[in-house]
Amino acid sequence: MTLRTALMTLAACLFTLGSASAQQAGDGKAFEELAREVPGFRMIVNKPPVPDTAFFDAERERTSLKDFGGKALLVNFWATWCTPCVREMPALNALARDLGGDDFAVVAIASGQQVGKHPDVFLREHQLEALDLYTDPHASLMALFETKTLPTTLLVDRSGRIVGGVIGETDWNTDEARALLAQLMTEE
Repeated sequence: MTLRTALMTLAACLFTLGSASAQQAGDGKAFEELAREVPGFRMIVNKPPVPDTAFFDAERERTSLKDFGGKALLVNFWATWCTPCVREMPALNALARDLGGDDFAVVAIASGQQVGKHPDVFLREHQLEALDLYTDPHASLMALFETKTLPTTLLVDRSGRIVGGVIGETDWNTDEARALLAQLMTEE
């Protein structure tokens, strides 16, 4: 199966799957049960690997999701003009501040053309100091995942496989979401 086929399957799964069997993601039933408690979360059956598609860090250096190997990731695609994205950012900042480290990272990627403020100015003005700046000005990753919806959030396990996500807004700083992320961090 080609990477493109795997990613197309991922996009289709996010739209159509409510849950997977106990052996499909995370620690089986524990992960699945926790995932049900996060509004809008959908598990992915085939857990495709993250792509090696490049985006940029704060220094305008190329990076990719594979560069975060060994960490559980919350990958969020957002834009400065996107009202639901703006509402999600404080929760993502809290997660990055409280949980970020050797086992976990929030990778919030400003995707596509930004209208109004540049993402680094936006992060500063909104005091989102725990979030690192990442940009994908051509929305290459979103195109691979065949989504045009912002925000879109994916969870990636420590082995670099996408286990599920949310298309649209959700509160990632709830007890339920934190429990799901804690479970994700314990898995290899």
